[in-house]
Amino acid sequence: MRLRVGNALVFVLIAQAIAAPAALAGTIYLRNGDRLTGRITELTPDRVAITTQFAGGIVVKLSTVSTMQSRRPVKWVVRNQVIKEITIAPAPGNVGWIVRNVKPSKLQIAPVAPPLPLIPPKPAPPPPTSLFGPFWDNEVEIGGTNTTGSTDSSQFTGSVNLHYVHKPDNLLLAFNGGYGVTNSYQSLGFFSSNILWKRQLNKLKPKWAKKIYLFTQNTNLYNAMEGLSIRSDTEGGVGYYLWSNHQSEFDLRAGPGYTYARYFHGQSFSYVNASAALNFMYRIKPHIKFTQSVNYVTSLENAQNYQLSSSSSGHVGATSALSIGLPQIIRGMGLRFSFTDMYDNTAGTQGYRRNTTLLIAGMTLKF
Repeated sequence: MRLRVGNALVFVLIAQAIAAPAALAGTIYLRNGDRLTGRITELTPDRVAITTQFAGGIVVKLSTVSTMQSRRPVKWVVRNQVIKEITIAPAPGNVGWIVRNVKPSKLQIAPVAPPLPLIPPKPAPPPPTSLFGPFWDNEVEIGGTNTTGSTDSSQFTGSVNLHYVHKPDNLLLAFNGGYGVTNSYQSLGFFSSNILWKRQLNKLKPKWAKKIYLFTQNTNLYNAMEGLSIRSDTEGGVGYYLWSNHQSEFDLRAGPGYTYARYFHGQSFSYVNASAALNFMYRIKPHIKFTQSVNYVTSLENAQNYQLSSSSSGHVGATSALSIGLPQIIRGMGLRFSFTDMYDNTAGTQGYRRNTTLLIAGMTLKF
């Protein structure tokens, strides 16, 4: 007797599992990419009604529907208020739908029903902020301070960043500069450029291999406070995305390159280098973003004597930044707080300070 009850219970569960998909045998695909699954109950010249498992009855405008399908009979109310039973199938290319009468066809007069509420249409997404197109995220930053009294000081900083992201390509063009005078003496003067190109190898079959990318980079720096006329670094190599999504991104890269440096007094250096870098981005909120980047370049000729020998050379750069968007004031406007630490061991051999720090707060505007 227990065995029979158990078999009956199993039979009921199997019957319910089979009947559940049959009861939800209709799907409506909307033009905005959403879809509704349930039982399509009625189709009129301007709307379609569907009963879903979680939201109950919903009525949708036909103008918002891309295509639909239903394996169960649906009431079709034509303009002369006559009801037919039909089935619905997607048209070729999933644009529109095909209606077929159920045989034998049932015809009757449709009762007049009160209008049902319609799904409110979703607002259209805002146009891209960048004037260059949807794959660009460009920004200009301006900052400055002015002090008068016992100390007269004026400092101005600015940057322009052009960033193109369209997988598998990622291109960054960055230009930064600053000038300052304190008590009639120059206290700040630098200009730098950075060109970084990445190409992700997303055609490789293993999932982990799709995170590998190739890169090439060129940076140039002029720093009056360090007596540096120009320092140019060019590197290339391989990088790897530890993870990458809309909220956060973290990648590492390394490779060989070449460095050339010249100082105001005429002395110059050139050597084969090795570089390593990491980049981290975390989006705290839709309009608040934190970034951290660290770059390290060292000579391969005397890498073991880096800390002791004056002939060895290298430099480290680290930048932390917090970007806060202000779309409620002006679309594309924001604030940026950044701290940059540039360490150049070669500068110490020339009688200049090895370390330079910059703490900058400025207004930003996307374009």
